[in-house]
Amino acid sequence: MTRRGGMPAPLVSPVIRRQAGPARDGKGQCRVEAFRARGTTVRTARHRGRPDSHAVGRADVHSVRCAIVSAALSIQRRRDGPEDEAGPRVTARSALVAASTVNGPLRVEGLGTLRAFVGDNEIELGPPKQRAVFAILALCAGETVSRGQLIDRVWGESAPATAAGSLHTYLSGLRRVLGPAQERLVSSRAGYRLRLEREVFDVAVAEDLAERARVRGTLDAYEQALRLWPAGTPFAGVPGPFVAQARVRLAGLRLHLLIEHAERARTDMLPEVIGRLLAEVPAHPFDERLRGTLMTALHRAGRTADALAQYEDLRRGLAAELGISPSPETRDRHAAILADDSRHRSRPAAGVLRPAQLPHDTDAFVGRAAELLALVESSGGGATPRRRIVMIVGAGGIGKSTLAVHAGHLLRDGYPDGQLYINLRGFDPSHTALTPEAALHHLLTSVGARNIPTGRAERAALWRSMLADKRVLLIIDNAASSEQVEDLLPGGSSCFVIVTSRSRLSGLAVRHGARRITLGALTDEESLRLLTTLIGEDRVRAELSSARRLTTLCDRSPLALQIAAEKVVSTVGVGIGDLVAQLENIQHRLDELQLADDALCSVRGVLSWSFAALDQDASRAFRLLGLFPGPSVTRHTAAALFGVGLERAAVLLDRLCALCLLEQDGNRFTMHDLVRAYAAELSAELPPGERRDALSRVLSWYRVTLSRIGDDKVGRDLPFEPPHSDVPPVRFDGQRDYVRWCGTEWQNITAVVRRAARDGQHGPAIHLTYLLFHYFYVAARPLEWLDLLQVAMRAAESLGSRVAQAVLLNHSSVAYSRLGRNDTAVAQLHRGLELLVEPEDWQHRISLLANLASTLREAKEYDAARAPAMEALELARREGRDYYLASAYDTVCELAAETGRWAEAMRHGLPGLEYARRSRSQILEANLLINLGLARHGLGQQEAAEATFGEALRISEDAGDRYHEGLALFGLARVRAGDAQAVALARRALARFEELDAEEAAEVSAFLAGLVDYAGAGHDH
Repeated sequence: MTRRGGMPAPLVSPVIRRQAGPARDGKGQCRVEAFRARGTTVRTARHRGRPDSHAVGRADVHSVRCAIVSAALSIQRRRDGPEDEAGPRVTARSALVAASTVNGPLRVEGLGTLRAFVGDNEIELGPPKQRAVFAILALCAGETVSRGQLIDRVWGESAPATAAGSLHTYLSGLRRVLGPAQERLVSSRAGYRLRLEREVFDVAVAEDLAERARVRGTLDAYEQALRLWPAGTPFAGVPGPFVAQARVRLAGLRLHLLIEHAERARTDMLPEVIGRLLAEVPAHPFDERLRGTLMTALHRAGRTADALAQYEDLRRGLAAELGISPSPETRDRHAAILADDSRHRSRPAAGVLRPAQLPHDTDAFVGRAAELLALVESSGGGATPRRRIVMIVGAGGIGKSTLAVHAGHLLRDGYPDGQLYINLRGFDPSHTALTPEAALHHLLTSVGARNIPTGRAERAALWRSMLADKRVLLIIDNAASSEQVEDLLPGGSSCFVIVTSRSRLSGLAVRHGARRITLGALTDEESLRLLTTLIGEDRVRAELSSARRLTTLCDRSPLALQIAAEKVVSTVGVGIGDLVAQLENIQHRLDELQLADDALCSVRGVLSWSFAALDQDASRAFRLLGLFPGPSVTRHTAAALFGVGLERAAVLLDRLCALCLLEQDGNRFTMHDLVRAYAAELSAELPPGERRDALSRVLSWYRVTLSRIGDDKVGRDLPFEPPHSDVPPVRFDGQRDYVRWCGTEWQNITAVVRRAARDGQHGPAIHLTYLLFHYFYVAARPLEWLDLLQVAMRAAESLGSRVAQAVLLNHSSVAYSRLGRNDTAVAQLHRGLELLVEPEDWQHRISLLANLASTLREAKEYDAARAPAMEALELARREGRDYYLASAYDTVCELAAETGRWAEAMRHGLPGLEYARRSRSQILEANLLINLGLARHGLGQQEAAEATFGEALRISEDAGDRYHEGLALFGLARVRAGDAQAVALARRALARFEELDAEEAAEVSAFLAGLVDYAGAGHDH
């Protein structure tokens, strides 16, 4: 068994992974050659942790794809010439089957019941959740789906604690049933990927045919697209939220195909078309395009009465269920059928003023379905009369006013006494905000009041009186505070009020029961649809990847996207890609997202209005957040950054959140990229000393927090000043808690290290990197670790600190060993030892010598490994420090255990275990227990070995150390090889190693295969 990743400096790590070579058996070689013939790179264990350097042979796949799609999609073109009716009929489904014979043995169907075929044989995909895993991989074919994503997409938010183990079982089951096609299920450190060409997956073919139909717009193309769809529900019976979303999407795709086909139907086709459309109405009762198309088809077929009945049924349903009226387009279609262009609305009585003040509804409105539904639901009356008030809050430029106005147009027919709109100018650079008195005067005038009182209270009373028992829709736009709004609210429950603001307006929620809708960014697809509407489908399609990147650079903000679209449309010779290239420079991004002839069309300007509303302390906090290089902050990091206490930091963060300059997610606070860019601009205005002090405080706080892990006597002689922080550190319950915290903070910490090194704070940057050893050791991120170590090494070289360089070289050797690059690891350790020439360097020499011995052991150079191992032990005995004695004994113990010298392993392992416990190092304790378990197993002491491995498992689970957890489970499996529990234990070990992409997974797989073969041969256990 191999398990060494190296020792920190001065920590001595117990694990460096063995370097594995490629399989040399005949079958393995054949598999390698077969993969190479397919143009796929095969990685050996030596290269684990690095992305594939080659992709599938795209030219061959592309040529095959073109050939198959051409065959599948050219059916209708044959009708242009003579057609032999007796000849074979080529369909999209037959082309799908034909494609599977060209592209490989796997073919998948998901438009009805989920089915998969290997060659001509259908395979049994297993239980529902295993089918869900397969469906997700098929829907994401060609993309790597992480284990976490698979769990979320199968179980959703209610994933059980056993989900990871179940997922591994399902993936193993899929590999088994795929048989000769199992090579198409590819696993890597990042996750899992199904190699499935579009031509052999009917969902992808259906999408391609639908796209082709829309491009061509011909009746024949739509008939061809619809012919592929079977009766039934897509992915019927497959559970999970991801597949449910796909099911809804595919059902919508088929419905739109039916509608667009019906819009092009010839008169002789109308009976069949009407039948299809009528069958869809029960499932989509409020789809106005479906109803409108059906009305037109019925009218064309001479069934005008039925067409008008469909409209009346739709109108009643919308009013009863959603409280809205049909859209203007549907009403126009109804009017056209009646041959009367009027809308048949009753006119108000003479002399009665019914205001209709809603601004124009934009044609570029996209998305916001959930928010619109919430507004519609809030507008409806309930069993208990109450005032209906909804607040739409969000950052500037996020689309609050647009949503409010759009909803107003949808709801206006439900408020026959009028629709009022007022802009309070709460965040307006060119106008003073309206006072409540001025706003009340405006509203009273709008409803026809003649004698308006002068006092605010009297105006508010008159306003409530005039709205009593009236059904009025009131939109209050751009409010600065609750106080600005409260006197404008009607007193009764018959009116509906929509308020928009960048502030949270908590007072309205608390005092008036207002419902809050927090508006965020558009989704990726909504952003792309908005660009398509503004720029044009042809241009977006021609530069699709650039358009997608543009949505990201614009933070999916409607205002930013509209400004960007206007720049593309209005500037001759500028394409989407050109604008993307300009926006990639974060320092000038805000310069590009503004229009020179309109001050209101500026992302920087919109953000500046929010910033102007902050008080002095909050504005300073916002500037300092622009200085912080990480993606998020907590109250602790913010307190250190601001130089205040935790309670004061919480108040300042809350003020920024209240104006939507920050977003809170649990205990974390984040900024959108454009807001961060604006904050970074403002942070440059701070004095240089204040910027440096703020970063120093954050560095010190992180160092104090991370220094609380492990033996506090270790590393005291490192060449760094002890850190101090006025902000209390995070307190960890144990190693597991520490690892979990680092997992959420490591991006912030690494960003802070880089900024510190860049700004010349070399000592703190090196120390913080050093303190991350325990996290990187457990987290299996060797590439990210090496990248950070190189930053720290440059800082150490700038300081001229030989000890710091030796420490970092030692850590680098661990990371290189994790990558299987033992030769490089040995070279790093020799360089480090050459730097440690002074007597006071003894503890660092112990660390490097122990790691050198471990690395040589991994390379099977056992004789060479013994000398540095014994030298490390001699030094540790001379100095008498518990931690270094534990690590040195562990090194010698593991060397003896791997070479089968069980008694020697026990002789060194037992005192080492005692020292490890005294130094409180859970990693060393777990590794020593595993070595002792191996020795006891080798000595035939099975009960003692099982107890030892069990204790190692408990400690590893408590520490959150997945690697040693896997080793302990594997040790238990080997001890229990004679009973049924061995398989379950080995499978759990395999799951741990596969999560870490550890090479021990191959050893465990071979062990499992041996157990199965042995049981299959009929042996008694």
